[in-house]
Amino acid sequence: MIPEKVRNYIKNNFKEGKVACLTGAGISAESGIPTFRGKGGLWERYDPEVYANTSGLISTLRTHPQDLANFIVDFYSLLLKAHPNPAHRALAILEKENILSSTITQNIDGLHRQAGSQNVIELHGNAFRIRCTQCSNTVVFEKDKLREMLELFKINKDSYIKILKVLSRYFPRCATCGLRYRIDIVLFGEILPQDELSRAYKHLNNCDVLLLIGSSLLVYPAAGLPLYAKEKGAKIIEVNNEPSALSGLCDYIITGRASEVLPEILGVLGYA
Repeated sequence: MIPEKVRNYIKNNFKEGKVACLTGAGISAESGIPTFRGKGGLWERYDPEVYANTSGLISTLRTHPQDLANFIVDFYSLLLKAHPNPAHRALAILEKENILSSTITQNIDGLHRQAGSQNVIELHGNAFRIRCTQCSNTVVFEKDKLREMLELFKINKDSYIKILKVLSRYFPRCATCGLRYRIDIVLFGEILPQDELSRAYKHLNNCDVLLLIGSSLLVYPAAGLPLYAKEKGAKIIEVNNEPSALSGLCDYIITGRASEVLPEILGVLGYA
């Protein structure tokens, strides 16, 4: 699947700590999570102008609590069923072998960490974590608690008061500042976490190769990261089923499923 020219480049240039990667929704689509904007994605059933921003979610809770409950159940049901695929696991192996310095991801599903990657930069947050709205303390949102919450949503979805009580129970007040926790994901109109973005730029400063995996590269500022890496002299290899908005920027393109291409890269490097 990997062209011979690209195989040779990988064999000779994937050096210790000099490779970074940026992943998008395509890598997780192979784990059963449809891209939000793609066919079968959540935005086919739920208007992102309502369900992907804070004001829309609050308004829906007040006026149509059942719709909000259904959205949360559908959203988390997808994530809870998903498991890392061979592409996630291959990246974890590349990190363990000190080839990959970091995995920068636009995904919120936590699959890179589940696969064993340690140095994961989550530009859009993590759906399995909650954070204080004031002091940014974070707490892992355990999957058992999530499942428990979803069952309560199903039972109480017709009542605004009962839904509010469920939310209050699973999104408590912060012990440090007293304000309430919220899900730790970046909604429309919110800025990316600056510490994560700074870490991403730091790794791009030091990489010789940037892997672009399963991203349409339409959403900024994440889509600007390959441009930055290119300016710093990095070679860019894209792995995707179809061209992205920045395919013309790439030095090498591998067309195919990430779950097949990434294990093949391991083989080229002798780690398969």
